[in-house]
Amino acid sequence: TPLTVILGMSKQILDNPKEHLQNGMNMIVRNGESLLKLVNEMLDLSKLETGKMSLQNTTGDIISFLRYLVESFNSLAHNQQKQLHFLSSVDSLAVNYDAEKLRQIITNLLSNAIKFTPEKGNIYFSLSAEQPAGSASPVILAIKVKDTGIGIPQDQLQSIFERFYQVDNSHTRSMEGTGIGLSLTKELVKLMGGTIEVKSPPA
Repeated sequence: TPLTVILGMSKQILDNPKEHLQNGMNMIVRNGESLLKLVNEMLDLSKLETGKMSLQNTTGDIISFLRYLVESFNSLAHNQQKQLHFLSSVDSLAVNYDAEKLRQIITNLLSNAIKFTPEKGNIYFSLSAEQPAGSASPVILAIKVKDTGIGIPQDQLQSIFERFYQVDNSHTRSMEGTGIGLSLTKELVKLMGGTIEVKSPPA
């Protein structure tokens, strides 16, 4: 779709630059960025499949990093008349983590949540840390993204992490998407030693 838009708009600009130049160039840049994102995601998936992607861990406060990531989405949510909430049961937590891969995961999850939440809706990003039995056990950080969006049919829940899968209804088909983001998210979570699951109770 991005390529089709870019080619179509380029032809319109060539035919009538005075009428289409400004809006056309904006559309070309926007779709070019979408195409670049898609290519990068596919390359990342390829690296993950061949075992050529490794973690680049750093030590730091993961709570403040996640707060920063969530706050960067505030303007997007606000412009769409949606409320984004950051909730955490822990103030700080020093751990080893790969900042770039965690950024990709959170970006995909929040982008989807905002995209499929209607105006006046809410998106909740919550954190909780648990210490399993045994002092030697590592702390488990649970990240939850919850929204008041349209939901997903129960019979399609387990398919949303499959590559190129999109929930087949008229609303989601009207949204931009490739079915790559959540598949990549699942593989990145797995690489980082975590698990990911989805719940969508019937309305």
